[in-house]
Amino acid sequence: MPIQSDNPFDLVSIEQWKGLNQQSRRGSIDDQEEWWNENFFALGPGNLRTCWGPSAPIYTAPAGTTILRIFFGFYGNETPQFGAPPPGAMGWMFLSDGTIDEVDLNSGATTGLRSQGPIWYAVAPQYWAAAKVWRPAFVGATVGQQGGVLFGSPAFTVSGGGPGGLYAWDGTTLSSPGEPAPDWLTDLAETDPTAPIPDMPNGLPGIYGMEVYSSRLWVIGKDVVAFSAPSNGADFSTANGGGSFGYFGDRLVYSFNDIQASAGYLYLFGDSSVDAINNVTLIGTPGQIADPLTTDFNYFNVDPQVGQRFPRPCGRLGRYFTTFTGAGISILQGGESVPISDKVTNIWNTLDTSDYLPTFAPATMFGFRVMLANGRFTDPFGVTRSLLLMFHPTKGNEFWSVASQDIELTQIGSYEQDSTLIPYGTDGQSLFQLFAQPSQTLIKRLSSKQLRGAASKQQSALTIKNAKRLYAEIADVSGLGVSMTGSVTSGGGGIPGGTESVDFELTRGAQFGIIPAPLAGAGIWSAIDLQSNSPDFVVERLHLASEERTLFGA
Repeated sequence: MPIQSDNPFDLVSIEQWKGLNQQSRRGSIDDQEEWWNENFFALGPGNLRTCWGPSAPIYTAPAGTTILRIFFGFYGNETPQFGAPPPGAMGWMFLSDGTIDEVDLNSGATTGLRSQGPIWYAVAPQYWAAAKVWRPAFVGATVGQQGGVLFGSPAFTVSGGGPGGLYAWDGTTLSSPGEPAPDWLTDLAETDPTAPIPDMPNGLPGIYGMEVYSSRLWVIGKDVVAFSAPSNGADFSTANGGGSFGYFGDRLVYSFNDIQASAGYLYLFGDSSVDAINNVTLIGTPGQIADPLTTDFNYFNVDPQVGQRFPRPCGRLGRYFTTFTGAGISILQGGESVPISDKVTNIWNTLDTSDYLPTFAPATMFGFRVMLANGRFTDPFGVTRSLLLMFHPTKGNEFWSVASQDIELTQIGSYEQDSTLIPYGTDGQSLFQLFAQPSQTLIKRLSSKQLRGAASKQQSALTIKNAKRLYAEIADVSGLGVSMTGSVTSGGGGIPGGTESVDFELTRGAQFGIIPAPLAGAGIWSAIDLQSNSPDFVVERLHLASEERTLFGA
């Protein structure tokens, strides 16, 4: 039997899983925080579950093309009365040859949209573009009334005749600038059957972004905003209540980068400021020269200094928005932009935008809503790659973690149905559903603080200790067993310390285990680094047992 010391051992237990801290130095973070947490998802105390990996490719771009922008939505057109919506989750792949491919997210099948030829203009490196569902199919006066989606990008020529501008698509028919607008976009067959059918507009500013607000289509260009007549997304004439206005002032700096509506307001995100519109009203009488139509609204500044840094959509988190700024990531709550990315400062500061711009995507994972921010970052181990910074917005318990998907993701986005947010991403060639299935190739990494002893014993911070055991409490979710390896590094106090390998094995069929790993290192602190490729398991707790020897310097 091994000889046991009579000295009482010091035990540090990690079980709260308070989130990633890449703001402070490793030895200064909270005992219950993680210095690195990649592909582990904290569901609660004692419940740190592994993240899943991507699906197989849902769609692959045609040879010689690259996916430059991605958008998602549902417009149906087969919705039966009193029936559940049929398959109709769509993804729109804006390709480098100016075409757009429409792919069914459930079946992977493509429609005839790409055969229509180039319809968007790819302006490098911003690649401004937008897709917005005007309305889904619905059951109204006419059963199975059509819906459709709008595509927009900067026009190649102001007068049309080239790619870019505003296009309307209902799954079968594409309406181009200058062609008669479809009824599902104008609503004239229901509201004014004798009115002339307008053409799809030419010469709209931008188009950098689009939003539907107050039953109108709003479009942003570099420094111009245009809006359609009520209930008619094709008519921007002032005679019917449409219009446009330019920006004047110095807060915008360069351009509008996004436009989104929430909680009764329409937000205009400039590169260095945020403005808003509300109380849109129509004044006047249609067709009366003496009393022409005028659209009236309030326009005001929300934040004069913080906007959306990159020409990509802001992240929608409930009725709030997350934005990229020069200082990291902020959340727009009502009239205030609040920084939220302090805990990932050292990762954010490595952002590399030379290959692609960062993008947001909200996601529903393990019953929780999170915000993903994809970008090309350098991890603490010196590797530059695509990383997903994951913000967990649980009120009163906000925290961060990091995920990856074994793919160099160039952009991400979300499709929402039934209040469930499904994240998707592309590497520029294929489209994947993210976090779709347990993965035996996705690496999971977990690193602790440089632990100095129990937080309740302040003197432990400066005592030299002999490390004795590291215990891992592990639960297997997949039923395939768990293998987790790593190291414990000890140092400080003039002791050689060193790095020791540890491994934990939970055999196939075993649901739970408390597994010890012997240690023999010494020093003031010990740091734990673990990794695994096992598909699906939970780390409940880690326990570091050590024996205190003497006060450093005594």
